[in-house]
Amino acid sequence: MNEMITSRTGEKFYNCCIHHLGMVGAFIRETGIMEKIDEMIPKLSNNTSFHFSHGQVVALMIINGLGYTSKPLYMCHEYFRKKDVETILGFKFKPEWFNDDVIGRTLDAMFEYGLTPLFSELAFKVLNFLGRKVSSVNIDSTSFHYHGHEQMYYENNEQVPYNVPHKINITRGYSRDAHPELVQIMEQMMVENETGIPLFMEPENGNSNDSKAFQRMIKIFDSFKEYTDDGYVYLCGDSALYTCDNVKMMHESGIKYVTRAADGKLKAVQKFITEHRDDEMIAIDEVNAGKIYVVEDCDVRQKWLLVHSSAAESRNEHSVERSAENELKKQNKKIAEYQKTYYSCTPDAEKEIEKFKKKCCSYCKVVKAEIIKEEIPKRGRKPKVANPDAQKQYQYKLDIQVAIDEDYCKMVKRNKSYFVIATNDTERDWEPAELLKQYKSQSRVERGFRFLKDPEFFADSIFLSKNERIQSLFTVMTLSLAVFSGLEWKLQNKMKETGTKLKNQVGKPVDKVTLRYVFQKFEEFLVLVCEDGYRIFDILNEQQNKILELLGRNYQKVYGL
Repeated sequence: MNEMITSRTGEKFYNCCIHHLGMVGAFIRETGIMEKIDEMIPKLSNNTSFHFSHGQVVALMIINGLGYTSKPLYMCHEYFRKKDVETILGFKFKPEWFNDDVIGRTLDAMFEYGLTPLFSELAFKVLNFLGRKVSSVNIDSTSFHYHGHEQMYYENNEQVPYNVPHKINITRGYSRDAHPELVQIMEQMMVENETGIPLFMEPENGNSNDSKAFQRMIKIFDSFKEYTDDGYVYLCGDSALYTCDNVKMMHESGIKYVTRAADGKLKAVQKFITEHRDDEMIAIDEVNAGKIYVVEDCDVRQKWLLVHSSAAESRNEHSVERSAENELKKQNKKIAEYQKTYYSCTPDAEKEIEKFKKKCCSYCKVVKAEIIKEEIPKRGRKPKVANPDAQKQYQYKLDIQVAIDEDYCKMVKRNKSYFVIATNDTERDWEPAELLKQYKSQSRVERGFRFLKDPEFFADSIFLSKNERIQSLFTVMTLSLAVFSGLEWKLQNKMKETGTKLKNQVGKPVDKVTLRYVFQKFEEFLVLVCEDGYRIFDILNEQQNKILELLGRNYQKVYGL
């Protein structure tokens, strides 16, 4: 802390920061997250060097994560040196008390309790505090790269004992963040549609398959029904959710789903699009039109919404052309290799032509495929024979030309502008706009993953080596997302209820702002702390006062009001 002298009879004051963390701390305190963690994982050690409970340590890690200062956990003592933690979280704090031993002890305790049940208990506590009921849940997964060594504990994912705390394989797999050279960890997550609060999370093997991993998540979905008004909740997902096994399992379990049908994987969906793309459709909005059909797929009666997107058609115009041009270059390279190759007989050359035609990409078509016969030149003097042609030897080479198949490209552009949204709730009288909106709520979970991977959040670079602690860190990261989403929803809901408008970045009053923008409005807020605990708070401007008034008295107290 920076020491300074004020006008109060030579007393020493220290310049501390609160910034936006006062709002985060107030939300943690009023939701009772710390107390809930201490209830589930009580502090067992009587060691006097451990000054914090597990709940307090988790709260400090959330404050660290939402500080946006690019300081990882191993630099926590530096991060908190200028933070007024006693004002933010309400308990006595010294930076030297909060070290890697304290963090490691809490991460180990979390793992032993069970990360998934621990997280879900805390997430639903936040949801209940906000007075929200679950109407639909979005499911998705993503990968986080790991700058460490590969850790393999199971030969295949089927051997993992998912019903107990277990280690995961940190290994290579399909990378979502453009780091295929690094090992990775997968995370599965379910997010409440309206608030964006994650309700379920589970660290997964780095090479896990989404469709199979979703099957385990589907099994715990029934537990969400007790948090609804009528026991009715939708499970929304992307195309990875739509497999025949998943569809049958959800239908047999009584789960209502809304998901995109996997048009790139299932022939039934591709055939459906081809058969109905010329049907007359109803305008949904400025860029989408659609029509609902009743179909039976995977032995389940469903409603399918066929959607045509003019925006997707415009995007595909360039992507399809680029794919066709790239494929043409690739095929021409192959042809150049063929022209260097000679065959001893015509059947061999014909066989190679047929082989090339089968492997030729759909974007291209063969416009010329001929066999050229060439005499094999001989060295030396020509022999004197009665029939010189009988002594000649021949070799054969291919003359192939390809071109872009314009008709196929046109069909692909058109087909790619269509997609299918499927639901097994056939009793409900769906409107196309209503069903499309339900599916588009999938952006909630995708936004959550973007938050976790934000470089300012500094969570995607993991500086731990112990498998159990890595998984526990993912739980803290996702809990930080729950706190952020809950606080943002609370502020936006208060603005909506009271009709309050706040100025945006250009000074224009708007009825909805992001929490990230609100955080920026408090980034200069400081407090002077005296040795005897007396505090002098910075002066709040009109916009800051209005924000705190919306959030409530608990938030005003943190900022000295």
